[in-house]
Order: sequence, then structure tokens, then C-alpha cells
Amino acid sequence: MDKLYTDLLAALGAKGVVQGSDVKTYLTDMQGFHSGSAEIVVRPASTEEVVSTVKICARHNVAIVPQAGNTGLCGGAVPAGEKPAVILSVARMNQILNIDPQCYAITVEAGVILQAVHDAANAVDRAFAMDWGARGSAMVGGGISTNGGGLNVLRYGTARDQVLGLEVVLPDGNVWNGLRALRKDASGYDLKQLFIGGEGTLGIITKACLKLHPLQPVDQSMLGEVADFERLNELFVLAREIGGDGLSAFELLPGEGVRRVPQVKPTISSPLETDAEWCILVRFSGRDPDQVESRLLAFFQQALDRDLLGNAIISQSIAQEDNLWHLRDEIPPEKLYEGKPIKWDVSVPIDRVTEFLEQAKHLVLNLRPQARFYAFGHIGDGNVHTIVFPGGGGGGGGDNDDSDLDQICTELYARMDELIWSFGGSICAEHGVGTENVDRLAGQKSETELQLMRAIKQLFDPEGRMNPGKLISM
Repeated sequence: MDKLYTDLLAALGAKGVVQGSDVKTYLTDMQGFHSGSAEIVVRPASTEEVVSTVKICARHNVAIVPQAGNTGLCGGAVPAGEKPAVILSVARMNQILNIDPQCYAITVEAGVILQAVHDAANAVDRAFAMDWGARGSAMVGGGISTNGGGLNVLRYGTARDQVLGLEVVLPDGNVWNGLRALRKDASGYDLKQLFIGGEGTLGIITKACLKLHPLQPVDQSMLGEVADFERLNELFVLAREIGGDGLSAFELLPGEGVRRVPQVKPTISSPLETDAEWCILVRFSGRDPDQVESRLLAFFQQALDRDLLGNAIISQSIAQEDNLWHLRDEIPPEKLYEGKPIKWDVSVPIDRVTEFLEQAKHLVLNLRPQARFYAFGHIGDGNVHTIVFPGGGGGGGGDNDDSDLDQICTELYARMDELIWSFGGSICAEHGVGTENVDRLAGQKSETELQLMRAIKQLFDPEGRMNPGKLISM
């Protein structure tokens, strides 16, 4: 490792190599659930320095773990396995290289933070689609590598739908330059799609050309009680019919979360006094404030008339709008309750979300009566984050005894996975595979599909040095 450190230091300089106690901050994910070991972190400032790093690590037979903002939830950006590894952080590759509002495109380095892309796009009257709670620290390269979803998938699609072109450093140190802004290209295999969602197992994304969209500067949202949970899909269809392209978000929130967030986060006010089990947070967007408000009011009135909606509030100022979405950002229960949860990043057909949630809750509480069952998600794309605190999670949810956590987790994972697959669903909707889900994918994918994935990995990375232990079990 001393010789490796010397070679990396010569190639990247003092700012580009981290060793000793400073490495510790890179070894654990943001939730503290996944961690690994590495003695060196490299922080290249350019594609050329990434190439140098890859070649040096190849000479020393050391694995590389690419890391962007390290905001992932499945352990994909921290070391795994026994092979000696270097963490490669793209944080210093943080330049916006070009923005072309007429072509609706922006080219950035992999370490640019999502919020910076939003700000740059808004400054030229354009919108950037990729958006989730960690927008202030998540980086473009990580979002692409995990095919991130988030709040805007209903309107714009996932990260995969936002990428026009990529530049990637391959495991042999060669650079694939696919940094093109073409909307149409029928010239063969679309290679960039292999790296989107590839979690750094096939190469290191260094630059990306991304789509921009017309800016919709007016947002207005409604938080309301779901009056009839079994008719939730009818409520969603009504919102789509009235909102059209102006419907930019349709989120399902647990009533207990709506009540709990202001207790834990006093800076967020309680916008809706409710005893309901489920609430929705709906956002309409556009350029004309009168049109946005009229559509939202029409949705509210028709939903009320059909007994689909209970008590509700509609934002009347920017401050109220911001408060609603700050509430949404704090809904994940890890921020609200004690104990380590087990979780599923579920996607099922949109019209079966309520059926899935009812069966999932019944399954969990039958197996573990004292558990806290908690769910929220993006109804418009069938993505429901389902979380279980086996010991109750504190906060009045039952006893907090997790002594048999390993045994109960094993059974819960197996039975919930089977339930998800029986709905034709996925256990990896938007958070990726990482280490958390890698061994469970065999239940979701056919052997043919797994063999194809292994063959692609073998073709690109025959020595298995790129982010080992993630995405696909070899």
C-alpha cells in the first residue's frame, strides 16, 4: 500500500490523495447502515487523473470503488469484499462545462451536485428533472450510476430518461467518449445505457450531457386526507385527467408521518390536523399561476364530490409551498423513529399499490405484531418505500426489543420479497442494488437474465476490479 500511495500521490498531487484518519468519513454510507474498509481515497480533478488512477490500481491489483455524494441507501458506494480497494471520489470533478438553453442540454462533470444543476438551469429559464431529498449533496455521477428516481419521475422519468450522453473511464483505463447531445441515434447498441444503473461496476462516469426542460416556475400543492384508500388509484387518475402535463408530483404519505414530522422537526409547521391513516401530497406546475390554481381547485372539488378526499389544505404562498415539501423530505421514518429498520424499495403496477400495501401490512403484523409498519412513496410511478421496525421503533410503536432481529429480518425479507414478486414487482425501484440487494436479485431475475448480466460484467471487467460485490453476484 505504501508503493500504491506513492504512485497515486505522484499522479494526483497532495489534494488528490487522502490517507489516514481522514479516510474514515468515506467508509460509511450516510445512514450508517453500510460500511467497509479502505486505506486510501483518491480525489481526481479530471478525466485524465481518473485514467491515471485506474491504470495505477490495475498495476497494483487493487479494486476501485467509485463514490459520488455517498447518499445512496443500499451500500453501493462503500467498499465490500476482501479485495484491497481504493475509493475514488469524484467530488473535485464539479464543473458545469456547458449549458445550451436552445438545445435544452447541459454538460457537467460527475461530481456536480444536483442542486447546482437545478440552479444553473433555472438561471436560463430551464428546468432539470433529477430531484430527490438529498439534492444538496447528491452528485450527478451517483444519480446516473444508480438510475435515481425521486420526486419528478411522474412527469419526466428516471435518471435514465435524462441522459443524452456520457464520458466513461473503462476498467482498462481507456476512455469511452459518448458525450453527445443527440435525441436520435439509431446507429447500433446504446452503450450509455449499460453504465446508467450500472453502479460503477463497468466503468467510472466522468462527464454527462443531460436533458433540460421548459421551466415551470409556478408550483402549487395540496396536502389532503385519502378518504377511501381502496380508491387511491381513482384519485390519481382524476389528478392526471385534470392536471395533464401540469401534474408534477403525486405522493402518498402516512398520516402518522404527517403528524410526527413537526414533533421531531419544530421548524416545520403542522399544515394539516388529521387523524387519517393516509394522506396525499399533490403538486401542479406551470407558467400561469391562475391556470395552476384553477386546475388544483378543480381537482380538489371533484375529489371531494366523489368522496375520494377528506380534509385538505392548498398552499397560498411560497413559504407554505416550501413547508409542504420540507415535510415531504422529512417523511422517511429513519429520521423520525429509533432503531434500525428493514426496508424495501418497492415498485408494483400503479393500479395495485393499495392492494400491495394492505397485504404487506397484514403479512408483517401477523408475523411480528409489535412491529411498526410504515410506507410512503411515489404513486405516479408505483414506487412505494416500505419500512418495518421489528421492535416498534420507539415513539409509542410497541416494545423496542430487537434481540431476535437477525432471525426476524431473514423471514421478513424472504416473505416480503415473494409478495413483491407475486405482484410482478421489483425490490429495487430507484435506490439501486448495492450490497443490500445483490444476493436477493436471483429471486427476481431469470437465470438467462443473470447470465447476460454476468457476461457483460466479464466483458468489461474480467479482473473484477470495478466496485466488487455490488449489483451482480459473480
